[in-house]
Amino acid sequence: MLHTVTTSPFHTQSLQSCLRYISQDDEILLLQDAVFAGLRENIWSKTIKVSGVKIYLLKEDLLARGIADKVDECFEVVDYTGFVSLSVQHEAQMKWE
Repeated sequence: MLHTVTTSPFHTQSLQSCLRYISQDDEILLLQDAVFAGLRENIWSKTIKVSGVKIYLLKEDLLARGIADKVDECFEVVDYTGFVSLSVQHEAQMKWE
């Protein structure tokens, strides 16, 4: 299953809830303000690392927020084409707002 999270983990509990319900075969795509979780040296990047699931960040949202060069190396950055590929790969999807 592909989980998409759109809100900042510093303002909502969406990412926290998502991490609580994911399975090891799931993947997470962080969009919009959720990409702030991918910043180096923050509590969320550390929490995500230990979750054991693959995490993606949308490049365009990182660029729009001026943080593309501050992302932890454990995350994979994808563009819109990568976003579409992930959506095609995962029949089941869950959006967390």
